[in-house]
Amino acid sequence: MEKLKTKKKKSRLFDRVTHLYLQEKHLRKIPKIASGQDVQTLYLYDNDITKMENLESLSSLTSLYLQNNQIDKMENMCNLRRLKKLYLGKNRIRVLEGIECIEGLEELHVEKQNSPDNAPLCFDPRTIMSLTETLLVLNISHNKIASLRFLSPLKNLMVIDASFNDLDDMRDACQTVRNWLYLREAKLNGNPISKQHRYREEIIANAQRLETLDNKSISELSRTFIQRFEEGKLMCGPKPSINIADVVPGLPSNYPKSLQKAASASIIREIRCRQLTDLSAFDDAEPVYLSWNHLPKRRPLTKASHSALRGHKMESHKNMVISKTTIKSRKP
Repeated sequence: MEKLKTKKKKSRLFDRVTHLYLQEKHLRKIPKIASGQDVQTLYLYDNDITKMENLESLSSLTSLYLQNNQIDKMENMCNLRRLKKLYLGKNRIRVLEGIECIEGLEELHVEKQNSPDNAPLCFDPRTIMSLTETLLVLNISHNKIASLRFLSPLKNLMVIDASFNDLDDMRDACQTVRNWLYLREAKLNGNPISKQHRYREEIIANAQRLETLDNKSISELSRTFIQRFEEGKLMCGPKPSINIADVVPGLPSNYPKSLQKAASASIIREIRCRQLTDLSAFDDAEPVYLSWNHLPKRRPLTKASHSALRGHKMESHKNMVISKTTIKSRKP
């Protein structure tokens, strides 16, 4: 009886285990955990694991640490619906995939992947779309990534570490950062864009709430100043000129090109087009024939005649003579 009681106590104690520490055990595969329904955190880092398996019984798992192993594919995670944090750095993963079933993943760490063919880390669009509402922290550093536009749907992202990749397109990076409305911390150092002129100002201007960039804090005053400065550049910068006569048929073209462009700019400004290249107002409408009658007519240039100038000179000389005679007559 006493042995049965001790066995029951041991089983109950095992059922209450919430953290399993299996790191640095030279494991080549994930062991089966018979009663793992209460396990919330599983440490399996620094082993020789090659495959993600035997995770079916861990339905309550919230944190999984599998970094620094030999895993080459993300799989067998459909039962980990409560998982919040997933650490897979320093493995051999080529494609970010297989986590569409996880409903509330908040942190994903896949940095420093050592793929056999030295290829960059790729992203499955289905996986990215499944993380749009929940993912807050993403670490993809040291993965030879050339663009961030695939991550634009992650609208709730707050922390991104994309340092030491191959990002070389500043416009692409700024457009992506602009979609992350809640971004607080970003690391983009070690990329080609970090060496470009005004790199820091460009990123700050496109990130609404960024507080830290490359481990350097950003004050509220400097962020507001940079954003307003960039907005002022867009408002006051040079705008492309356009001639409506070249686009809309039927308009007269006998006026000089500069005059036609000036009139076109004023017409477009009146209909409140934000950009001079936006001609959508003419797409669905019937052919419009604008007249140029409201423009001021060109006056012929009149050359000053020689007689008029001579008369002007004689008149002035006459006035001088009269003034001299009056002065002489006034002297006693």
